[in-house]
Amino acid sequence: MDPVAFLTIAERFQASNSEAERRTSVGRSYYALYNLLFGSFASRGIHFEARGNDHGRLVYYLTQCGYPQASAIGMTLRDLRNYRNEADYRMNTTVDSGQSQLVYGKAKGAVDDFHQLLRTDIAMVIQRIKRLRPYRPPSRP
Repeated sequence: MDPVAFLTIAERFQASNSEAERRTSVGRSYYALYNLLFGSFASRGIHFEARGNDHGRLVYYLTQCGYPQASAIGMTLRDLRNYRNEADYRMNTTVDSGQSQLVYGKAKGAVDDFHQLLRTDIAMVIQRIKRLRPYRPPSRP
């Protein structure tokens, strides 16, 4: 499945009158970008682990590789993850249509930016990622 298809669901629900649908839009927006990036890099030899740290690891790879376009996409991914965590876990907050529309727009923009990268750009990003120090997840209190 093409993970970008999640953006269709996100677009449909972004301005819904139902908060549950707006929260779903936020989650699908994040996962469209995350799964696109994860799949693209994993298929090109970037190491990931199935231990729950891959979200942070992907942000680390992108923001620390020293390639400005990748860094910008990584910062967007980090921001979208924070929005997604709020939408999925903080039931005492309200996700209004402005927030879900913002998240959808950021995800769509980052997906478009990633698709604009040339193969040579992606190859350069991958080379730089492979030279990074190993990822260490933040310690939890």
